[in-house]
Amino acid sequence: MGSVLSRGFAVGLLTGLMVLTSPVLAARDFTTAMQLRLTSGVNTPENDRDSQDLATLDKFYDQRKFAPAWIDHGKPTAKAGLLLTALQKAAQDGLNPADYGVARITTLMERGDSPDALAELEVLLSHGALDYGRDLATGRLAPMSIDNELYVEKREIDTLALLNRLAAVEDAGVELSALPPRRAEYQYLKGALQQYREVAAAGGWKPVPVTDISLKPGGNDERLPALRARLKVTGELPADAPLPEDPTLFDEATIAALKKFQARHGLEPDGVLGKQTLLALNITADQRVAQIAMNLERWRWMPIDMGRSYILVNLAAFHLSIFDQGNVVHEARVVVGTTSTRTPVFSRKMSYLEVNPYWHVPAKIVRDEIFPKARKDPSYLAKQGYELLSDWSETAVPVDPYSLDWAHMTRLPYRVRQVPGDKNSLGRIKMMFPNEFDVYLHDTPSKNLFNRANRSFSHGCIRVEHPFDVAETILRLTGTVDWPRTRLDEALAGGQRTIVRLKQPIPIHISYVTVFVANDGSVNFRSDIYGRDRKLAMAMRAARVKWDAVEAEARMAPGGAAAGQGKDGPQ
Repeated sequence: MGSVLSRGFAVGLLTGLMVLTSPVLAARDFTTAMQLRLTSGVNTPENDRDSQDLATLDKFYDQRKFAPAWIDHGKPTAKAGLLLTALQKAAQDGLNPADYGVARITTLMERGDSPDALAELEVLLSHGALDYGRDLATGRLAPMSIDNELYVEKREIDTLALLNRLAAVEDAGVELSALPPRRAEYQYLKGALQQYREVAAAGGWKPVPVTDISLKPGGNDERLPALRARLKVTGELPADAPLPEDPTLFDEATIAALKKFQARHGLEPDGVLGKQTLLALNITADQRVAQIAMNLERWRWMPIDMGRSYILVNLAAFHLSIFDQGNVVHEARVVVGTTSTRTPVFSRKMSYLEVNPYWHVPAKIVRDEIFPKARKDPSYLAKQGYELLSDWSETAVPVDPYSLDWAHMTRLPYRVRQVPGDKNSLGRIKMMFPNEFDVYLHDTPSKNLFNRANRSFSHGCIRVEHPFDVAETILRLTGTVDWPRTRLDEALAGGQRTIVRLKQPIPIHISYVTVFVANDGSVNFRSDIYGRDRKLAMAMRAARVKWDAVEAEARMAPGGAAAGQGKDGPQ
């Protein structure tokens, strides 16, 4: 029957708008109407997911011998009403109730009394429950289908088993409510979504006038009343904050409020009203609502079991957290890839650390950065701790750079590696989780970059502030007891390359989350430095949301598309 169904009624099922008016299809009783609806129709399924849904519904009702799950004695049951209520609440998770046929279901619940109408209602309820349950559990979209830098496999659930469970309980809404991520981050974001929806419904905030002149603390500007009003809406400035005698004065209370706003939006908290801060201030409440909804979708993509202990990197926030049994036990700032060498999203397991590492320089960096400098001055290699090796094999031998005819060379046909030491671009330690992207965590000699608000400066790898503190935490959580901090420090002081294998691997998850709720309850936003919000918005058919301001903010951010590209250092 599934093959018949797949050739069948997709338009009627998927849109809820098909009405069986043909005398040939008119049904005298509910069972006949159900059979006709599941075996007849027009056109074909629009995509693979629709086809799979049709097949699932076919099996579901075939197993039930066409007995309804939501209709009894010609009327919708109380269970049907509770399911509709659950579907109507889809917006609480950043989903759209319209995607689950709520409007048509509501109409049929109120007016449907013919066998055909009741059969349509029955199927729409089951299909809405199936779609909504799957979207809550695994997300609406397949990450890799919308962005080739998201190496996240979409989880699959047994939709037939889900339908059977929903049909068996009195309140399907209770069963559905258990499907989204139970993580605190997800629940906090749901609260933020409600908060910003209420702000948007109340009118949001008025934009602060844009000029080419930056306003510095202590100055005067006619925009100050508008700035204060804006900061009061989102709580950075208390509603009862006293006004200065001169309302155009950039007073201390407003400066402190603006610094708080900047910190919550990943900007330099300097209290200066400049272009980047204005862009963030003037992104509308509706746009922020959409941004929160997209990040709820990202959390639905995450693994259900991230590990008892694990490492979580948020690229958009330039932040690393280490969790143990659900609690954060260590945090660190990180530097990530530039907009031209973006760090991908993926999960792996960290298996070893390397103290005093060599850096095997990627061919692209050799070609674009090292070779031009060495050609001008062969001593550059020795000064920076680089050595040439004949090839990439274990038996490679050193090559004397002074023996080469640099004037007639167009490329450097040798492996380049940087020896351990203070100049090594990997710093004094790297933490390895083998992957096809050659991405890992490592130290860096460029410590000053950690003081920047926007830290997208690497060639793709993730540089970690205070990496030996991170390493010590990892060693403890993985039970690598033969490597206490004292032994780690001794290996570091010895200067020799040393491999430290973890007693058990620890999962590491590289994520990209542009909205999160901080420990103080404040909602924090980050610039879409890699354009991944934009791609997700398009995929979620959020064309009604204008993302020009968000994209402009990303372009203007330090390290963004319009700012400097990669600086010194490795991946």
